[in-house]
Amino acid sequence: MTGNEIRTRFLEHFASREHLVLPSAPLVPHGDPSTLFISAGMQPLQPYYLGFSRPPAPRLASAQKCLRTGDIEEVGKTERHLTFFEMLGNFAPTGDYFKETAIPLAWELVTKGFGMPPDRLRATVHPSDDAAFEIWTTKTAIRAEHVTRDGTNWWGLGRGPCGPDSEIWWDRGREAGCGQPDCYPDHCARFTEFWNLVLPQYDQRGDLSGPPTTAESINRGIADGALVPLAKPAIDTGMGLERISFILQGKSNVFESDVLAPLVEFVREHSKKPTTLSERIIADHVRAITFCIADGVVPTNEGRGYVLRRLIRRAALHGRNIALSARLSAGAQRTVAMFREHYPELKDRERFITQTIDTETERFARTLEQGMEQFEKVASRGASAVSGADAFRLHDTFGFPLELTRELAAARGLEVDEDGFRAEMAAQRDRSRRATPHRWAVTKDIPRSEFTGYTELTTATKVLAIRKAGDLAQAAAEGDEIEIFLERTPFYAESGGQIGDIGTIDTPSGRVRVEDTQKPLEGTIAHLGTVVTGEVRVGEKADAAVDMKRRRQIMRHHSATHLLHKALRETLGEQVVQKGSWVGPDHTTFDIPLNRAISKDELDRINRRVMEKIREALPFHESIKPYKEAVAQGAMHLFEEKYGDVVRVVCFGDWTCELCGGTHVKNTADIGTAVIVSESSIGSGLRRIDMVVGEAADELVRRERDLLTELAQSFNVSPEQLPQRIEALRGQLKEAERDRAKLRDQLRSARVGGADGLAVKHGRVDYVAETVDAASVEELRAYADRYLERVRSGVVTLVAGDKFVIKVSNDLVPQFDATRLKDFFGTGGGRPHLVSGKLTVPADEAFKRLAEELK
Repeated sequence: MTGNEIRTRFLEHFASREHLVLPSAPLVPHGDPSTLFISAGMQPLQPYYLGFSRPPAPRLASAQKCLRTGDIEEVGKTERHLTFFEMLGNFAPTGDYFKETAIPLAWELVTKGFGMPPDRLRATVHPSDDAAFEIWTTKTAIRAEHVTRDGTNWWGLGRGPCGPDSEIWWDRGREAGCGQPDCYPDHCARFTEFWNLVLPQYDQRGDLSGPPTTAESINRGIADGALVPLAKPAIDTGMGLERISFILQGKSNVFESDVLAPLVEFVREHSKKPTTLSERIIADHVRAITFCIADGVVPTNEGRGYVLRRLIRRAALHGRNIALSARLSAGAQRTVAMFREHYPELKDRERFITQTIDTETERFARTLEQGMEQFEKVASRGASAVSGADAFRLHDTFGFPLELTRELAAARGLEVDEDGFRAEMAAQRDRSRRATPHRWAVTKDIPRSEFTGYTELTTATKVLAIRKAGDLAQAAAEGDEIEIFLERTPFYAESGGQIGDIGTIDTPSGRVRVEDTQKPLEGTIAHLGTVVTGEVRVGEKADAAVDMKRRRQIMRHHSATHLLHKALRETLGEQVVQKGSWVGPDHTTFDIPLNRAISKDELDRINRRVMEKIREALPFHESIKPYKEAVAQGAMHLFEEKYGDVVRVVCFGDWTCELCGGTHVKNTADIGTAVIVSESSIGSGLRRIDMVVGEAADELVRRERDLLTELAQSFNVSPEQLPQRIEALRGQLKEAERDRAKLRDQLRSARVGGADGLAVKHGRVDYVAETVDAASVEELRAYADRYLERVRSGVVTLVAGDKFVIKVSNDLVPQFDATRLKDFFGTGGGRPHLVSGKLTVPADEAFKRLAEELK
């Protein structure tokens, strides 16, 4: 049974038992800033479990794409560790059924659907879960002695839903484990867990001493009020496709299953010196890379982009180690061929996937070259080990992987201070955490709000909740920084690239200055601000008013991005899609995937096209319709975004329609002037366009016109003549610089020639140790060239101010390495024949040290 057949059989099994099969959500989480990637099958369904959204059906099933990199170092070393995997699951988020149904459903699938022999199956339950034990032993054909009570069968996050779970294991045979006849799951390699049935039946509201491992500890938690039985226990199960595939296919590990083996074979076919570890790492990473890029992630230096960059570079490094002759992108093409039937987006984006991988691997090749130069500087210091700080700097600044530092150091007989490296990494993570913006606690106590801001900017409402320092409060006094939640609100919460509104909330007893508006969870709107007068209380009536002038400028910029998006696709091609945006009152940025700069001519055409549509005064209209219908009718949508079954479609005339929840002008003429200010690279294969419209554009045009007029007057020409005047001045300046360079070269030659017999000293070799008049390191190097021309074979050391240069003739480099002589003078870098740097000792002292070395 192939992996594709296993996935299909799983979904069909639950579809035939009244489960709605959901498509996989993208790897990028929607509306959850607390995590970079989807890492569990139920993660996209959390709003259903928490009661914030109503599920489309009481019973659900899915095959969900997941990515985890927390244990990336273990990939390839064990039979089961992967970064990317598919999680098959069935769910009852609202309590439509519980363990009495979930366990028999699972047993039916594994024994009848998958044909697994009951005698080779094992189950584990929590010691307190008598109900699960009874169901296993009375409602299925498993033998009672094959059901083990295990205290680790508990699931929970420290707060919220939690409870026992029950795992299904496969017996690989006595020879695969310890050989003892009485071993049991979770204590021996003989058994492989492949399906976890999570059975949350409690709400954890207080602290426990640890995960409950016995019935007594659960009873204590209930008695203390830390565990409260849920009114509607839920079901959440997860089965890894890769793991069940290798079991059903009779293989010994996930890399031999048909969902990974073709990629392992690809690496082996194109490697001159393959190793099992590198084959597995490259196969795993290429698959993860392919799915990440297909879901809209591109390599960057932070967040998801950094994770992707690390995966690509780690795969490329292992490819280097085994002399992989094929491109990584060829492995991505094989991945597309393997999975395109179930994930058609892979085929749709195949070209972009391969281009992105090729661009990043080429960039990494250049990085490796720079890193090698830096490593040589570190290794030439004469120390017995590469310090943790140096290893971290090579990694962080030059993208040099620790694995490569370790390999190169070993070749030179050096150790690497890996503890120090890990300490530096931990310090960086701490700095990142401190810089991370506020993340919202997932809690049912946050009330929902009705958004009125599409049609009005002031709304009569009521205060539903107040939070101070993350805790609920009944009132807040003057000076308190709070989050306030309203029954109805015109304030737009930051989402879809549009920033949150600011304004005021007035109650009979006080006023709140709203400084930001955020969306902690779908359907909730948090007004972040400060009580500026009086106090505000829960339950009071209130008047919410958005800053009108600011909002209107934001609306102009947001509408302009829709016009810009369409104009970009017309000019650059339909493959150009939005990869991100920021919409504010002063400007807007728009990010697109493109592996080249946009030319000036293209930018001019794009800007003209936007202005044409503004002048046409295209009317705004919106509609609410089913997602599939909107897409079928051609509405632009972002593949990596997660949409509901019903969506809002925003159109301007019949020229552009997009799925969008933002606020807009009623007519494109309301946008006013639109000016593309800049276009730049923000990462590999990613370009950013910055644009201003409306009042901001008018102010920009005025300022630049004033500046142009002032410049023209200072040069005593008209504005139209400025380019020619500046070009003429640049030509004069270049000519003067050439004349100056000639004169300085003549002066250097004269000084060096006049000093012949005086400057050259004689030791084991001829050498020069002089202080000269030079304004830069480049000029010092030019002096060194002149001296070495006269000495021919020798060492030249020159100082100017706090700078120094050491140059060694090629024939003497094996005896007198400039990178070693550097230590007499100070800090710096370079190659064995030429080093430059900064003096850290007086020049006379440095020259004396050199003379001692060469005497």
